[in-house]
Amino acid sequence: MDKLFNATNTPKHGFFTADFKEDVNGRPYITEINVRMVAFNYSFAKGGANFSEDILGLLSEDPSFDKNYKMYEFEPGTIFLRDVDVEPILMNESDLIKN
Repeated sequence: MDKLFNATNTPKHGFFTADFKEDVNGRPYITEINVRMVAFNYSFAKGGANFSEDILGLLSEDPSFDKNYKMYEFEPGTIFLRDVDVEPILMNESDLIKN
């Protein structure tokens, strides 16, 4: 992201998410950058990564909020199923295969 901010001569500000995919050789590339909260945040919160809560803690200057970098990790095989008009489903891939 530093390269992007430097290339556009833009100061870092606000919140954003970057979506990545991999090409056939496994090299990641950016597919889109969202300069807003995304609908997928609810799915992440169900998995224990509550970005909305983190943002509120940061913006409120709560002294108990840990400002250190966080790397949220989910159980191996965790998948998120989301559609436009229904609540997202968080499950393990092995449970999907069983059913």
